[in-house]
Amino acid sequence: MKALLKPLLEALAWLLAAPVAYPVRWAAPWDAAHALFAMGSQCMSLLPGPPGVYVRRAYYRVTLGLSSRGFVVEFGTLFAQRGIHIGHNAYIGPHCNVGLSVIGDDVLLGSGVHVVSGTRVHFFDRTDVPIREQGGELVPVVIGRDSWVGNGAVVMADVGEGSVIGAGAVVNKPVDAYTVAVGNPAKAVRRRGHSGGD
Repeated sequence: MKALLKPLLEALAWLLAAPVAYPVRWAAPWDAAHALFAMGSQCMSLLPGPPGVYVRRAYYRVTLGLSSRGFVVEFGTLFAQRGIHIGHNAYIGPHCNVGLSVIGDDVLLGSGVHVVSGTRVHFFDRTDVPIREQGGELVPVVIGRDSWVGNGAVVMADVGEGSVIGAGAVVNKPVDAYTVAVGNPAKAVRRRGHSGGD
């Protein structure tokens, strides 16, 4: 019964997401600022419970061109722009804000995690021009497979495969694979697998 129910729920979710998802996908060439994509993300973020998870998965599969299976995007999570990749069985907790990024297979993002599109989103060197007019550089942040990012962390640089980022940490420099990093700015405190089976 369960084997039949899941495809049925996915098909129903696709039917619900399609009227928003396909126009957003087709409009991509004319949506350079990603405003339509973000608006769709905002609408999808408000759907509660398991139905919301299924509808969001369908929306992001269509709008981002994903073939990933089993990923979860929880309530209140917003995606800022196209170009985001979500891997198989990744979990993105409630109230996250996700910028340009590659989220690997089996990644866990806790509640309220912010994935920022690099450390130079806004240039601010000039004082004679408002910061909002100075432009910036969006760089995809890679969160390697099987990593766990704790609640409230801010990720602005790559996180290596199998790493753990502590709650509230601010990652402004790359974190090596299988590293536990905590604090602001995030610092490596140890490597996984080198003390008592952690």
